Amino acid sequence: MRSAKRKDRRAVLPVAPVAMTVFWMLLGGAAGVNATQAAWHLLGWGGDVAVAVPVGGAAGAVAGALLGLVKDPFLLVLLMAVFAGASAGAVAGRLAWDKAGEIAGQVTGGLIGATAWAAWRLNERRKSQTPYSVRSNPQRIESGRGAADFDPFKVDDGGES
Repeated sequence: MRSAKRKDRRAVLPVAPVAMTVFWMLLGGAAGVNATQAAWHLLGWGGDVAVAVPVGGAAGAVAGALLGLVKDPFLLVLLMAVFAGASAGAVAGRLAWDKAGEIAGQVTGGLIGATAWAAWRLNERRKSQTPYSVRSNPQRIESGRGAADFDPFKVDDGGES
């Protein structure tokens, strides 16, 4: 007899990937609006910059949705470092050199973020490499077994099975 409670078997998306995609869409939308407005002012186009909001926001949200598909943790850290560096660089550039400095600061900050990520990756890779292969529990050669039965890549469990 079937249970009175019937489980709903609709496809439900996992929360983490959806939340990550929404996060990147929001971040991309905000960055797109800022970049479009900065480019509008830098190019000296007169008139209202209201078109920069929907165009930059939509383009940034689409780019953010594509970034939300990235699953590799190392690439996610790279993206975060570049975005954080670009944001900090934009603020520093705007304070020092007004609107023209904002874009130069974004580029410089993004490059610094990417450089910091590369240094971190190289340091992690160097720490994970050992100078020589160390076997913690090499295979024992038992008496009565021939050399043909010896597998140099097999790790013996010490007789505990």
